[in-house]
Amino acid sequence: MTNFIHRANIVTVNDTNFTDYNKLSAGGKSGILKFFHKNRKMNKKFLEFHNQDRCGIANIFFTFLILLVFLLTCNVFSSFLFAEETLWNENELDRLTWETSYAAATQKAKEQSKNLLIYFYAMTDSPLLPNSTEERFIKTKNNNEIRQVVYVLPQLQKPLPIAAACREFEQRVFDKSEFLDLFNNYVLLKLPIDAVQESESEGQLRTAILDLPKFREMSHLPGLAVVDYEHKTALYYEELVGILPFLRAKPPTSEQVQTFLALPSGTLTQRTLIYALRIHPERPLSTMGTFHPLITKEATEHSIYQAKTGVLGHQNFGTRSTRISEELEQGSVSEICAQSWTDEGLFEAAIGCVRAWRNSSGHWSAARKKHTYYGYDMVLGSNNIWYATGIFVD
Repeated sequence: MTNFIHRANIVTVNDTNFTDYNKLSAGGKSGILKFFHKNRKMNKKFLEFHNQDRCGIANIFFTFLILLVFLLTCNVFSSFLFAEETLWNENELDRLTWETSYAAATQKAKEQSKNLLIYFYAMTDSPLLPNSTEERFIKTKNNNEIRQVVYVLPQLQKPLPIAAACREFEQRVFDKSEFLDLFNNYVLLKLPIDAVQESESEGQLRTAILDLPKFREMSHLPGLAVVDYEHKTALYYEELVGILPFLRAKPPTSEQVQTFLALPSGTLTQRTLIYALRIHPERPLSTMGTFHPLITKEATEHSIYQAKTGVLGHQNFGTRSTRISEELEQGSVSEICAQSWTDEGLFEAAIGCVRAWRNSSGHWSAARKKHTYYGYDMVLGSNNIWYATGIFVD
């Protein structure tokens, strides 16, 4: 795996200099007043002309009155139009129904054969997390930078500002009409990160939902999670198939949420790796073809082999590619592989594997190309390293 990366300097709106906006002149006058001050000679000539034509005062007043009435009419009409548009958007957004019971939402998703989309939110900032990490970059002699994920001891941690991140996320996503069609494909559930399972008997110890094994990769962070209740015959039915945690208290962008909600059907590991590719700034096209079950199965099995042996590579690729070609009766087969750092979570490991591919010209040339069929998957080895495989057929 290649660990070298090149970090780009990202210019955001926070770096923009707004000091020239609404700036007062040295004399304490605004720009408009300063303009009339500089053109006082022109104003004087206008007044002299105006005095010479006193008979035109009535005409000027009448024209001004007509103009005023026209502007007021336009203002009322435009206000009506914008009010109607705002009302429509608000009514559309009101159609979003958020469940607040995990059991009720699960039952509803099963009955409607829809996936369950859970939004875990935080009302207060995070306590110290046992597995908190920091992303660091170390320069080498070649002026490259090596990415390192460092685990921070609890006594050195600071609470994450996740409550503010949730408020920012809700304003950015849940109040936008462009997300309506995507949200309508799910049963929606909104829960605080400390929510517990409902219990039928009193006094019974209840488990926090984020403590359930299926939600382990959420790392007790706020974010989005998807549980499949749509594909009843699939192996991942009733399993977690999507995560979008707010790593380091950074909520995803609107574009990233749209990408997440539109991922193809598959397992959690498959969809997470596809998501990591689709949000890459260079927009590689290898996930834009057909997500083929046979090719995906081969990618999964090779990831399992690498995880068992603890060795990254293209072992037995000749046999694998021949088997795929004979089954599909077409095309050439190509493959890319990568591994994560030790002890990384699935979400972060997927992004790291894509970063490794980006830093290998051979791998990236395959990842960025659109193929007829593709398959991706990743598996965690006993050494706590994730092994990722992508296979393509053209």
